[in-house]
Amino acid sequence: MSSESDLVSLIAAIYEAGTDFGLWPAALARIAEAFGAPSAAWTRHGETQFDSWGFSSGIEPDFEKKYIDYYHGVNPIWHRVASTPAGTVQTDTMVIPSNELGRTEFFNDFMLPQQIRGLLNAVVLMEEGRQTIVTVQGSRQFEASHVKMYKLLAPHLQRAAHMNIKLARAELNNIAHVATLNHLDEGVLFVDLNSNVKFANKAAEHFFANRDLRLNKGRLHANSAAETATLHAVIAKCAKTGVQDRRSDFVSLRREAGRSPLSLLVAPLPMEIPFSPIAVQPMAVIFVNDPDSKNRPTVVQLREKFGMTPAEAGFAVEILKGDGIQAAADRLSISQATARTHLSRIFDKTGFRRQAELVRLLISVSRL
Repeated sequence: MSSESDLVSLIAAIYEAGTDFGLWPAALARIAEAFGAPSAAWTRHGETQFDSWGFSSGIEPDFEKKYIDYYHGVNPIWHRVASTPAGTVQTDTMVIPSNELGRTEFFNDFMLPQQIRGLLNAVVLMEEGRQTIVTVQGSRQFEASHVKMYKLLAPHLQRAAHMNIKLARAELNNIAHVATLNHLDEGVLFVDLNSNVKFANKAAEHFFANRDLRLNKGRLHANSAAETATLHAVIAKCAKTGVQDRRSDFVSLRREAGRSPLSLLVAPLPMEIPFSPIAVQPMAVIFVNDPDSKNRPTVVQLREKFGMTPAEAGFAVEILKGDGIQAAADRLSISQATARTHLSRIFDKTGFRRQAELVRLLISVSRL
């Protein structure tokens, strides 16, 4: 390596690969070039072929496949260093004498056809008996100066590999969470302080497709200016006070004639990330329920779950339509005083004191 700036540039390329696994072939090419070698490889060695995989820069794909399929099993170097801890840097001659390696099938049938006469290995990971190695494959034997320089790079290779693992696990968690939300019948939206939609599950997208909810340059809107203003105010309030006050709020949005209003439960979305290097904007989560959906709880379900009377359960079902206590009372032909008595008893039996929390609970019953 010709200069300190070249070393810094190489380390930067390694960390770029740590944030994007697809950049490793380019990083391997840079590593090989730094050592004047034709190729470099990333290989995970395991006890069986199925535990092993790898990729490289400067090696023909056929040889990559042959190594995993066969030569991994007869590689005398790997078998002698299988338990070597992460951070170790070794040349082939530090593991096995040259004359002994020269008599092996691995050297004569795998290394020589590729003009490989020296190996420089850095162990970057050890996990459950599997060892991951970054190997520089030279056209001649490596010297002590090469080992010294590779020892400078090895800690960065280790950290980059751990970055890959953490990011991969985070991505898997994200995929699992999204898949779970997409299985819900209820619409789920994640919005920021300014009502910009950051995530919408499939059920929520259905409301957009039907024009029950609207997006204007990524911002959530209702079908009227007044209801949009109310919705934005509730979202801002929930997001701003999310850390101190986790209370949710309830919004009803009208739809075209003959269809029940949408019921929206807006709640703070906890976003506290200790020691985060990025600024985390306040967020809210919105649960969107369609009262006309077949997934509403039945009177029988509510009676069995909470011990409600038939009248109380019937009133609870009507409340889910989201147009208020008076409208629910009118449909049941009861007075507002009776309706409020029913609501008070429903609160007592469910343990909640806020209508928004009650609606969320009642919606969940239909999935039990």
